[in-house]
Amino acid sequence: MDTSSNPSVIVVSHESALRGIRFARCRYGFLPWERLDARRQRDALARTRVGRTAINRDELARFGFCGWDDDSEVHVLVPRSAARRSNSGINVTSSSADVPPGLFLTASPNIIVPAPELCFIQCCETLSFVDALALGLELCGTFSMKESPDNSRTATEGAPGYQECEAAMSARGLAKAIARLPRMYGVNTARKVSSHLLDNARSPMEAILAGMFHLPFAQGGFGIGDMQLNQKIPFDRTAMDASGMPYVICDAYIPSAKTALEYNGRYHDDPQARLHDERKSLGLEALGITMLPLNQDTLRSVDALEAVARIIYKRKGQRYRSRSKNSAVKRIELLNGLRAAFGLKPY
Repeated sequence: MDTSSNPSVIVVSHESALRGIRFARCRYGFLPWERLDARRQRDALARTRVGRTAINRDELARFGFCGWDDDSEVHVLVPRSAARRSNSGINVTSSSADVPPGLFLTASPNIIVPAPELCFIQCCETLSFVDALALGLELCGTFSMKESPDNSRTATEGAPGYQECEAAMSARGLAKAIARLPRMYGVNTARKVSSHLLDNARSPMEAILAGMFHLPFAQGGFGIGDMQLNQKIPFDRTAMDASGMPYVICDAYIPSAKTALEYNGRYHDDPQARLHDERKSLGLEALGITMLPLNQDTLRSVDALEAVARIIYKRKGQRYRSRSKNSAVKRIELLNGLRAAFGLKPY
C-alpha cells in the first residue's frame, strides 16, 4: 500500500504512553481513545515516522505525553528494527513482537498509543515486581495517579494526587493480552503480576490493602485468595431494616470469612460519614458479616496488618501460618515497595 501521500503517525509508547493515559483518565474520567481494528492498525503502523520534523511536542503535550516546558525524552515505537534512528530527545524502540489487533488506540489522527494492557507490558521491561504490581492495581482500579501534587485527593499528606475514574483495563483483559504476546519484552514480569491483580481498587490505599492481603505468603502477602474489591453486597429485609440501605459496597470483602475490610481515610471523620459507616456496619452484622476498619496507621504497620490477617484466618476456620524471620522481611519489603510506588513514606 502506498502511504506516501498520507500523514505520518507517531506511536507513543512505554512511560510516555503511561503519562498520557494518566492524563486522559484524570481529565475525562475515562480513556476516550478508540481501539484500532486490524486494518486500521496495519495502515497506521505503516505510516510510522520518527524524527524531529515528525514529532510535534506541542501536540504531544496537549495530550499529556510530555510536559510543555520540560526536555524529557519522548518514548516512541517503530514496527521494525530497521526503522530505528537516533534522535536527541526521542527514545526509539522497535516492537519486540508482532502486536495483535486491538492493542493500539488512536489518540488523534497523528498519534497512536498502546492500549493500557500493552502499555503495562512495555513498562514491565524496567519495573520491579512490586512496582509492576502497584501499576497494575492502578490501571485495573478506578483511580489514576497524577504526575505531581495538586488539589486532587491525596493518599496522605504530601503524596502525589490521584483522581477517581473508570478502570483502564481489567485483570482478565490483561491476562488475555499477555497470552497473545508471549515473546514481548516485559511479558515475564507482567505474567507474574497478572495472576495477583484485583480489579476495582478506588485509591492508592485500597491498592496497598489489596496487595498486602491478597498476595501469597511467599511474596510477602497474607495469602487471602478470595478477596473482592468494591463489590455490591445486597441486603435482605432484616439488614435493610437495621441499616436503612438496600445494599452496601465494601472496600474489600472476603466471602469465606464473612469479613469486610473498610479503609477509613480522613473524610470518615465527618459526622455524616461516621453515621453512614455505623449504618453500614449494622446491615452487615445482620448478614453475619463483620466489618474491620483500617486507617492510615494500619497501612503503615506490618504488625497491625498481621493482626487483621489473623482475625480473618480465624473467621475462615483456618490456622494462620506461623511467622518466620524470612516472611517478616518479605512483608516489610512488600509494604515499603507498595508505599514507595504510590509516593508514600516507608514503614
